Amino acid sequence: MKRMEYIIISVAAVAIFAVITVGCAVKTPTESKSKGVTGVSLSQNHMNFRYYYSFYIRKDNDRILFDADVRFDEEPYEVILESCEIEKSDFSNVLSIIEKYGVEKYVSRYKKKNLPFNAADKTTKTTTLYFSDGSDKSADTDAEYEQELYDFFENLAI
Repeated sequence: MKRMEYIIISVAAVAIFAVITVGCAVKTPTESKSKGVTGVSLSQNHMNFRYYYSFYIRKDNDRILFDADVRFDEEPYEVILESCEIEKSDFSNVLSIIEKYGVEKYVSRYKKKNLPFNAADKTTKTTTLYFSDGSDKSADTDAEYEQELYDFFENLAI
């Protein structure tokens, strides 16, 4: 009788292990090529408040809106804009930069690196894409596209 109990427990354990292994091995469906980018945000923050920026461009129904909060180190002023309506071609230009550098792919695959320590005054640069399904995805800004996107947003803000 004890032998039968061991057989049942062994078979159950193997079955559970098989289900777990198969469940972990199943690939999640890949996301569609594009969910439709409806907004782009680029920001830099750090402890030095002499220079920082935060830009956000987005579709709002049939309008394109732009926010900017920028303090220029080389200039003694800051620019603060909120929900300023801009040309649709400006949004198309941002999407061209996003496509040119594959920013959507970069952001969607980005995984934050967990460091064993955290520097409180570390400069952080973040890119966030907003999608038509209401989701958004953020990543550390990649140097490959940062300057072009920053220059474009700065020209809109000034």
